[in-house]
Amino acid sequence: MVVKEVSESAQRVHREAIVVDMLEAMFPARDIGYFKTLIDAGVTAIQATITHFADDLPVAITKIAQFYKLIEGTENKIALTIADIENAKKEGGVAIIAGMQDSIPYERNLDLIRVFHKLGIKVMQIAYYKQNYLGAGCVEQKDRGLTDRGREAIEELNRLGILIDVSHCGDKTAMDAAETSKAPISITHTTPATLVDIPRARADETIKAVAERGGVIGQVIWTPFCERKDKMGVRPSLSDFVDIIDHLVDLVGIDHVGLGLDLIPFFEQRDYDEFMRNFGVSLIYPHKAPSFERKYVEGFHDISDMIKITEELLRHGYSDDEVKKILGGNWLRLLKEVWK
Repeated sequence: MVVKEVSESAQRVHREAIVVDMLEAMFPARDIGYFKTLIDAGVTAIQATITHFADDLPVAITKIAQFYKLIEGTENKIALTIADIENAKKEGGVAIIAGMQDSIPYERNLDLIRVFHKLGIKVMQIAYYKQNYLGAGCVEQKDRGLTDRGREAIEELNRLGILIDVSHCGDKTAMDAAETSKAPISITHTTPATLVDIPRARADETIKAVAERGGVIGQVIWTPFCERKDKMGVRPSLSDFVDIIDHLVDLVGIDHVGLGLDLIPFFEQRDYDEFMRNFGVSLIYPHKAPSFERKYVEGFHDISDMIKITEELLRHGYSDDEVKKILGGNWLRLLKEVWK
């Protein structure tokens, strides 16, 4: 992999690292060619949200089946073990960590969690924006925290070795989940509320509670997730994105910060416009939403620019080993602790 825009040191670190993007929304995945793009970008593994957050049980299972069909016969595999991720690095493929962003498909019957586990789902989120049977999302006016059913779900998720995600949960629900879980949990894709004023941002106290129990926090690269309160109206840059990573590292330490870029690789202009009309502006972006072309920070267009993050981390003074932790090493450590 040769990239002229970045230094030789960044190319070397990127080549040596296990690179993990802990959130890419793929509902649906339309083009198998994208996985070649991931390989070319030096990406080792992604957490792919295969089901849509509003899918019920039949639709969710159907989409998982369609995804398996899509990747059948390719070098890309659903990661069921840590070895699958490590082998992807050695063999030049992409390990796909299958995830779900809401509990709707199984919230009425927690026995279904084991079914999704058998289907390869290794990351599950408690709630997506709104209240459900397990807990509250981050736009609920009143976050009453984890429900009794939510505690039962966490017990089952722990038993099966599924990583718990609280990225879209309210802060109280997220704190309850961190305290209830016997295994470390994650905030796979978020941004700190101390710096960024959007409902999806998590409070420093929540971030610390997750990290103190061994969890990892992933930073999103969308423009609104990097637009700081003191720079409103100014499109953030890739350097601003890493500034936020600096804040997270200062807050919880180098071992608990990673990348959860929240890329939506198959979004086209019409998809983006529909999302903003029906959902995005009112719930996610209380300020002016960026145009489709400016949805990510300046200097980052798509996953092909992943190595530019490596370069920017080095420019910010991180050592080679620290960069490798942020790029994916911390996620790998967390998954080793949680997965069974």
